[in-house]
Amino acid sequence: MDNLRNWWQGLAVREQQLVAFCSVFVVIGILYWGIWAPISNAQENAERNHAAAQQTLTYVKQSANKIAGLKQTGAKAKVTGSLSSIVNQTAGQYKLEITRMQPQGNKIQLWMDEVPFDTLLSYLNDLVDQKGLTLDSVDIAESDTLGLVKVRRIQLSQ
Repeated sequence: MDNLRNWWQGLAVREQQLVAFCSVFVVIGILYWGIWAPISNAQENAERNHAAAQQTLTYVKQSANKIAGLKQTGAKAKVTGSLSSIVNQTAGQYKLEITRMQPQGNKIQLWMDEVPFDTLLSYLNDLVDQKGLTLDSVDIAESDTLGLVKVRRIQLSQ
C-alpha cells in the first residue's frame, strides 16, 4: 500500500487527474461487463427458455386432449366372448381355415395355409375395426399361386 501511495504522490497533478479519470472508467467497465451484462444475459436466456417450455407444455396438453378425444370417439362396442371364439367365428364368415391357433392369456397367435390376400386383409380389418382386437404383428410370405399368401403368424390381443 505504501508503494502505491508513493507512486501516486510521485505523479504530477495532471497525471493524477488522468489516472483518476481512467480509473473511474475501468471500475464502471468491470461493473458493467463483469457483473451487470452476465446477469442480464442470464435473465434473458431464462425468460426465453421459460417461454419455450410454456409453448412445449401447451403443445403437449393439446396433444393429450386430442388423444383423449380420439380414444373416446374411437371407442367401439367390443364383442364379448373368448378370443378363440371371436377369431374362429370371424374366420368362418370369411371362409378362412385356421391351421393352428395358440391362445396366450389375452393374446392369440394364428397360422394359416395359403389364403387369398384380399380376404385376409378384410378379415384382419374386421377383427380390428368391428371386434375391437389389436393387431400386434403379422408375418406373411408369398405363395406360388398368384393372389394367395402363406400366413406364418398373426398375433392379436384384446
